[in-house]
Amino acid sequence: MQVIEVNTPRLRAAFLEVNVRLYAGDPNYIRPLDKDVEEVFDPKKNKAFRFGEAIRWILLDEKGQKIGRIAAFVNSRYRT
Repeated sequence: MQVIEVNTPRLRAAFLEVNVRLYAGDPNYIRPLDKDVEEVFDPKKNKAFRFGEAIRWILLDEKGQKIGRIAAFVNSRYRT
């Protein structure tokens, strides 16, 4: 398995398309609007970015097929 950080416009588009491939054929899947997903990662739209950051990745199998996606959010003001 390969994990690729989403850091280009092409990879951002691929991140959005992962679920289309994963849920193809599922009649119950309702795809969220790309704009809505992207706003989660936009510091101007998501207030959580005032004190944090986010990173996202795409997971590929041995054949280079997209098999998943991950997003991690860090709040620097959260005390553990």
